[in-house]
Amino acid sequence: MHRTTGITSRRRTMAGITRILVLGMAALAAMAAPAAAATPTTDGTPVLHFAADGTDRLDGTLEANRPVVVDYDLARLSQCRNQYAGGDAWSIGVYYRIDGGPITTQAVTRLDENRHNVKVPVSIDLPLGGQDLELWFHAGDRTGCSEYDSRSGANYHYAIGQPAVATFGADWSESVTGTIRAGHGLAIRYDTARLPQCRETYHGVAAWHIDVLFRFDGGPVRSQALTGAHGTPVPATVDIAPGTRELELWFRVTGQRSGCTAYDSDFGANYAYTIA
Repeated sequence: MHRTTGITSRRRTMAGITRILVLGMAALAAMAAPAAAATPTTDGTPVLHFAADGTDRLDGTLEANRPVVVDYDLARLSQCRNQYAGGDAWSIGVYYRIDGGPITTQAVTRLDENRHNVKVPVSIDLPLGGQDLELWFHAGDRTGCSEYDSRSGANYHYAIGQPAVATFGADWSESVTGTIRAGHGLAIRYDTARLPQCRETYHGVAAWHIDVLFRFDGGPVRSQALTGAHGTPVPATVDIAPGTRELELWFRVTGQRSGCTAYDSDFGANYAYTIA
């Protein structure tokens, strides 16, 4: 796929015009990237490390409906390092796609206050049903220099595990696909039509949200958002700690202006599941 130089190569299977368009997209995305955290997350999110010595390592487990962080050492792509007016005029981006689908790109570099590039760990969402995460990296600078890190054209591929899925339908049905296991996640698919109350707006924008509340083995209650801006659903996965025996779920809608609340809790009994 790419012409190889060290760990870099050119993607041979892409048509020329498509490759040019993708390169341009990566360069623009890298230049426009916002500031991000300086180090990967330590909250249990899996991390893909790409080290300076050319190796790659996965810490954690890839599972659909949750993100993975990409931590890329900038020393892996060191040829395109043009300078301009005392600052860096180059950038590196990661390309990725799920199951051979559309290509997305994010920058793994940003300019610091001295206009020198620092690495930016980026987060990639893994959709439910996705089986294969494919990614590769591109560096470019203002002179037109271009190089790739793509495992000699094969790209980097990682299998995505599938969590159990709890589905709560608008018709008040509830079902679980797969086995809910300790040490893994439970993906939540919740139809917001189940909680039509408290649907407030403010300046024409939705001013309400729905959360899933849960607890393990009768312990402390925790929560996670099921809706984002404008009341749109967002992916949600409940992480089940090793050794857990029972999970309880229930749902709450909240009007952000009035404090109005309503619950979906199986008439107060909550939705209880035995953990394998």
